[in-house]
This record gives sequence, C-alpha cells and structure tokens, in this order.
Amino acid sequence: MKLSTPVRAIAIGCALAWATLARAGAGFVAVPDGKLAYETCGAGPTTVVLLHDGILHSVAYDDIWPTLCQRFKVIRYDRRGYGASPPADQPYRPVDDLAVVMKTLEVKHAVLVGSSSGSGLAVDYALAHPEQVDRLVLVGPWISGFDASFGFIFRALKLLTLYKLGLTDSVARDPYILTKSAAPQRERLKAILKAYPGNLTAGTRELPPSSPARPRLGDIHVPTLILVGEVDIKDVQEQAKALEAAIPGARREVVPKTGHLMYLERPKAFAERVTRFIDQ
Repeated sequence: MKLSTPVRAIAIGCALAWATLARAGAGFVAVPDGKLAYETCGAGPTTVVLLHDGILHSVAYDDIWPTLCQRFKVIRYDRRGYGASPPADQPYRPVDDLAVVMKTLEVKHAVLVGSSSGSGLAVDYALAHPEQVDRLVLVGPWISGFDASFGFIFRALKLLTLYKLGLTDSVARDPYILTKSAAPQRERLKAILKAYPGNLTAGTRELPPSSPARPRLGDIHVPTLILVGEVDIKDVQEQAKALEAAIPGARREVVPKTGHLMYLERPKAFAERVTRFIDQ
C-alpha cells in the first residue's frame, strides 16, 4: 500500500522519535557521599552535556531535549540537591562530580552547554580538564572570580526570602528571568519551583573551585559561544562582555526578546544557535 505524503511524513517522524526514545537512558551516577540523577538520549560522534542553572534543574532543558537528541548524544543531570538528586551531606566540588559523570558514562570529550551557575561549572571544568572539552556554550554566564554588584546581591537575597515565604509567584515575576510577555513560561517556572522546593537552597554545600576562573580565561582555547538574553540583569551582561574579551576567539550574541532562561522562553531559537555553533 502506498502511503500519502502526509501519512508517510508522520510515519517517518514516529520512527525517528521511537529510535531516539529507544536510545534514551536514565538512572543515577554514584558520587562520593551521594548520587546524581541523569538522563541520556541520542547517538553520534558528538556528545553534548547540559549543565543547568541555580534555580531550576535539568528539566529546564525539556523543550530543547528532543531537538538536540536527534542530532547528538546528549546528557543532562541534576546537581546535588536539585531535582531528583539527593542533597549533599558533606562539602563537595561540582567540577569533581562532573568528572565522575563523564567517567561513569564513558564520555571522553564533549561540548559543555552551561546556564548561569552551570556556565561557571563548564568554564571551571574546561580549565581543569581541557582535553575533555570540545566547545563551550555559556548561557547567561556567571563565572567564578567576578564580583557581584550590590544590586545583584540584594536581588538574590530578595528572591530567596520570597521563596522561603512561599511567594513563588513573586519569584517568577522577576523581570530578568523571563520577559513580561512570557506568561506560559512563567506558569511553568512557578510549577517547577513548587514541585522542587529544594532547588533554591541546593548549593549551600558547594565548595568554590580551587582557584577562580577569571584570571585564567585566556587559557581556554576551545571555540566558545556566549549567549545572553536581551533583558538579563546588568551584571550578567557585563560578564558576557568580559568573557568575550578574555577567551580567545569567543563570540557573544545577545538573544532578543528573552531573559535569563532563554531555553525555557525561546527553545527553538536557542536550539538552533547551539546546533549551528556545534556544526561550524
């Protein structure tokens, strides 16, 4: 029986989706005094590791996950205390945990895509293990060694206080996280924060890197893409500019009509930029 073009397209799409799902895997990686929830999908010579920000966990990448999984082998995991990963009982370094994830999942080298504090982890890892990093994508970057402004610190304390008081709606209305028009994404953000109340306090036992990244940015010699949302806070905008100047060959791009969580607000535009950068 000959299938019509629309039916054939649907059949091909279902087959591709099934193949991607069949290659997917999930579980826990054992780390010292703890474990990390992870998920993998896709196949191919290029591995992409997604590193989440300090507010949401790896579920923040849900909308770009299917797109990247069609092209690459993709890994995402929840840092300690985030999402499905139990909180830390002892001090730890996220760089060491990422090294365990890479080794356990038999990843010799990868493209690191990090958002906010996840971008800081990506940079710290690239400095500690340069042979394992092919490219860097730094999203709304927050890198060790940079000083925060008084306004940034005040905002962070305010958001934490609101969250502890159960005022999740007020946290989600922060003008730098999402744009004013991102109502559906704001509702989703609120739902995630309510479902995972430990996210905002998860990093209390994180140890800083052995040496800050800022003075050593010139030692990074892999292609680096810096993405920053148009309405993101000034501190992040300034860090993005400083990173572009300090990392040899780095390229900064301001993504219009989006805030700090651009993969949540504009997933298609984000996935296209990441895919295009990896393919270059």
